[in-house]
Amino acid sequence: MKRTRELLLALMLVIMSTSMFGQETVAILPFTASEDGHPSEQLGKAAQQFLIGYIQKKQKHFKVRPLPARDVNVALHKAGITQQTMDNFTTKEIADVVKADYILIGSIDKAMQGTASSTTGMAVTTKHNNVVGGSSGTTTKQYHATVYVSIFSKDGDSLYDGNKANVFIDTTPDSWKNSILYLTRHFPFYH
Repeated sequence: MKRTRELLLALMLVIMSTSMFGQETVAILPFTASEDGHPSEQLGKAAQQFLIGYIQKKQKHFKVRPLPARDVNVALHKAGITQQTMDNFTTKEIADVVKADYILIGSIDKAMQGTASSTTGMAVTTKHNNVVGGSSGTTTKQYHATVYVSIFSKDGDSLYDGNKANVFIDTTPDSWKNSILYLTRHFPFYH
């Protein structure tokens, strides 16, 4: 009988802790993003969707459930909270609007640093000592991107601040995703 009660108590604790973590939610706001100093709403929403999708895909590593981007964006819009007015609201006010346990606010600053050129040449001497040759070249743009992420509790307490920078070339324009993935491993609700 005592063993049965102990097993029942252990089972209840497991159920309570599982349901407690299953109930917690995170509202990932659209990232503030800029490309070469120009605001990019498209990049900001792409980062929001990417992070939501990643957390959903790797749900076993996170103690929270991300709210759907559309629900978050509609709630923000109805409350008059935009990227331009975000600083007029406390994180507690934003958490109340989106009805989340955690708020994740992020930004991406992406800027071109310069270009790199490479030239490949070839020359061939023919039978009559004529030199025939050619060359080809490529130019790639180098970018620098920094991702910033802050996480707050629904009470407005700051739980996490992190940033990660990387340098990439124009053939890998989405490499900012690697910075986001790096930061997720340090989130307070990652295990």
